Amino acid sequence: MLNQLIKQAAADVASPSRRGFLKGAGGALVLGAMLPRTGFASEAATPKVVGPADPRPQAFIRIAADDTVTVLVKHLDKGQGIMTGLTTIVAEELDADWAQMRGAFAPADGALYANHFFGIQGTGGSTAVANSWDELRMAGAAARAMLVATAAARWSVPASSVTVEKGVVRHAASNRSARFGELAEDAAKLPVPQNVALKDAKDYKLIGNPSLHRLDHVSKTDGTAIFAMDIRRPGQVTAVMARSPRFGGRSRWTPPRPSRFRASWRC
Repeated sequence: MLNQLIKQAAADVASPSRRGFLKGAGGALVLGAMLPRTGFASEAATPKVVGPADPRPQAFIRIAADDTVTVLVKHLDKGQGIMTGLTTIVAEELDADWAQMRGAFAPADGALYANHFFGIQGTGGSTAVANSWDELRMAGAAARAMLVATAAARWSVPASSVTVEKGVVRHAASNRSARFGELAEDAAKLPVPQNVALKDAKDYKLIGNPSLHRLDHVSKTDGTAIFAMDIRRPGQVTAVMARSPRFGGRSRWTPPRPSRFRASWRC
C-alpha cells in the first residue's frame, strides 16, 4: 500500500493535475483577486490620483477650537487599523501632537472620497494606505502651511521663521506661540497652497512609531464602538433563526404556501 502511494505521489509531481495540486496544497494556498463587476469604473473613467498639484485639506481635516484634529477617513476600518494608519499620515505632515488626533469616517460622497484605484468610494484589496498616502500627506502639509501663514500674518514675521511642533505654532525670536485651535478659523479663510514641501522619511516622528496607540482601542474595549449590527432604524425588525432548545433536537418547517414537499433539518 505504501509503495502504491509513493508511486502515485511521484506521478503527480511529474505530471501535476488540478486535483493533485489542490490535494497537495492542503488549504495553505490562498489566491486573492479583484474581479471586475458592474458598477466599477473603467480605467479611463477612474478619477486621477490626487497629487502635489491638488491638495484638499478641507475635505480631510477638521481642526476644532479645542485643538483636536479630526481626520476624515474615506476607507472602512474592519480591524486592519486604517483609522489609525491614515490619521497618522496627516498628523505627521501637520506636525500635530498625537494626543490631539481623532478619526472619523467620511460621509458618502463618491466624487470627493472615491478610491482612486476603483473609481468608486470603497475599501478593499489592501489599497487604503497606498491610495491615500499622497493625498493625505498633501492635505496635512497644506493645512500646516495655512496655519503657519496665519500665525506669521498675526505676528508680522516671515513665514519661514515660524515653526510647528506637537500642535504648537511658534516664533522663537519673539517667544510667541499659538495652538492650532487659535489659528484654525482664520487659516480656513486662506487659499489652499498648491505647492507645499513634504517631509523626508528620515524626519518622520509618528509614521512607523510603534509607541502610538490605536485611536479606536478604547471604544472597542469598553463597548462604546458602533458597528453595523448596532444600527437601529425606525420600524426595523430583526430576523433570527429559531433553533431547538435541545441538543440533537429536530424541527419541522412547513412552507407558508401549499407545496409538494416538506423540509426538516437538524438544529
